[in-house]
Amino acid sequence: MQGFTLMATEPLYFVEPAPHARADKSALDPSRWEFRMLRGKGRRDIELALRPARLSDGDALQTYVRGLSPRSRYNRFLGALNELPASELARALSANGRDTLTLLLTSTVDDCETVVGEARVALSCAERAGEFSMSIADDWRHLGLGSALLEEIERKAAADGIELVFGDTLWTNEGMIGLARSRGFRLGPGFEPRLARIQKRLEDASPDLPCRKWNEIAGGAELRAA
Repeated sequence: MQGFTLMATEPLYFVEPAPHARADKSALDPSRWEFRMLRGKGRRDIELALRPARLSDGDALQTYVRGLSPRSRYNRFLGALNELPASELARALSANGRDTLTLLLTSTVDDCETVVGEARVALSCAERAGEFSMSIADDWRHLGLGSALLEEIERKAAADGIELVFGDTLWTNEGMIGLARSRGFRLGPGFEPRLARIQKRLEDASPDLPCRKWNEIAGGAELRAA
């Protein structure tokens, strides 16, 4: 999974709380998601929705990526590109909601919805860890959206029994590093010298929600096969 693009000076505003997942459901399951409304405390006129990506969001997501500044795209995808390759776009839109999820942050004006941020999450129940990456549109920074989005990723992962969330970002991406530190993430070496690994242990991870159940289901399938 690729990196991030954010500014370091984003203050934390708020995202409306979401209901907890039932014991037999994943908190990442798109079928359980309602729109989450975000609003900056100092800007009551700005209202955004946080929702899972749909298969029909290809053009909107691609337009969003093309609209990022070259530096923001480089930070987010850890290299130079102008748009998402077809294979990467397809993978983002086919996230299954159980162990992978693509989130879109959208603004709607006059019934026209525009993507202004996005995030990808991938969970590993075997390791009880979740990897994430995210970005906010250049013109929508300094409103607390990055903090709200990262907080929601942490909350969803913890509800699914994930104990550790992590991501890799460029050491030069001071914005993401600053945001991560403000939310209690630790820094370490990434899988390449140019990358920093940001990670955080989630103290409120649920011991009973889907990760354990997935392991039980997998174990049962193996017993039946034997």
